[in-house]
Amino acid sequence: MNPRERVLRAVEMTGPDRVPITHATLPGAEFRFGEALGALYCRYPSDVVNVGAATHGEFGPQIGVPSRDTWGSEWVRYTDEHKGQVVGHPLEDWAALDTFEPPDTSSDAIMAEVARNIAGAEGWYTQADGDILWQRMFYLRGYGQILEDLLLEPERCTELRDMILGVMRRRVEKLCQLSDLDSIGFRDDWGTQEALMINPKLWRSFFKPAYAELFGMTREAGKHVWFHSDGVIDSIIPDLIEIGVQVLNPQVDVMGKERVAELCGEIICIQGDIDRQFALPHGTPEDVRREVRADIDAFGRHNGGYIGRGEAAGDTPLENLEAMFEEIVRYGTYPIGG
Repeated sequence: MNPRERVLRAVEMTGPDRVPITHATLPGAEFRFGEALGALYCRYPSDVVNVGAATHGEFGPQIGVPSRDTWGSEWVRYTDEHKGQVVGHPLEDWAALDTFEPPDTSSDAIMAEVARNIAGAEGWYTQADGDILWQRMFYLRGYGQILEDLLLEPERCTELRDMILGVMRRRVEKLCQLSDLDSIGFRDDWGTQEALMINPKLWRSFFKPAYAELFGMTREAGKHVWFHSDGVIDSIIPDLIEIGVQVLNPQVDVMGKERVAELCGEIICIQGDIDRQFALPHGTPEDVRREVRADIDAFGRHNGGYIGRGEAAGDTPLENLEAMFEEIVRYGTYPIGG
């Protein structure tokens, strides 16, 4: 079974030969492990190929040196473990929205590159980036400010949302015309460690229709819809399923495997997030193997329904990453647990 068929069957729950693997890598892991990490990835290659990002510039070239992303937000990173913080917001003054010109993330040149990448990934499951909506709003305006604006400046927030949505819509339209593209991945971190960042009722009235439009376009074109969101988002998982998400990448352990399985089991596929706060950086290899088995038991016993993933960071021992991949393949071979 080739990687593409394996992922298709996992997502559609039609019987893959084993749990598929995907990679998630922070620069710190690359700097710390270098060729050893590359060799590990060669032994356990990703079954999914990302064929085109929507933007760039969030990781600056050097620690402490500001850089701008595609939309003009200014970033500074302070470690190799994350992309840092936005320190310059192009729309800090609402008046700037009237003349703001968003980037074109679906130009002919960009789409031609995506098409070339797809052609070079024959036999692999392909995914293109659909971009972010909520995070783009606070990158442009400021996080604390946009939280206030949602309540105090709803009309301006609607203008900003719709401008970003227009850019995303055009990109999705173009991506959906690529016949050999398998999926579009969308991403927005919606949860804190305790709850959704905003009232779920406000999320449903203001953001849900925008996502529903993008997901509907993707599904209508025969592509899979993937969605990533960190934090406690259980209050909106049923909504995400309702509007078309087929693969969800949540931060499972902040909500609990049982809770996520209750909401998603046998309904949609879960792309894993092996505990990166404790098990991966601080546990033993056996702790990591135990986490992998627990994830597969919770989500992968539906003739599919689970895709293996754990984030490689600079504080993660290489032996833990190796244990994770080994256990995904060993324990995740169907019949699962056999």
